[in-house]
Amino acid sequence: MTMADILIGLMIVTGFFVSAAISRLFRRGMTGIIIGGVAGLGVSVAILYYSLDQLFDLAPVETTDVSN
Repeated sequence: MTMADILIGLMIVTGFFVSAAISRLFRRGMTGIIIGGVAGLGVSVAILYYSLDQLFDLAPVETTDVSN
């Protein structure tokens, strides 16, 4: 496990804290759980989406001309 893996894991955990912070803003419990959960998942998925292409070296797709 590299330092980049650890940092990405810590950044993904921030989704939990975002979820908890947003859920505390609402008076009704279910509303806070649902909206906070969606927001927390959104933060975690966004971090994964934008960091995975930086973390892994993806091979370019080979294209061949089949019209010959």
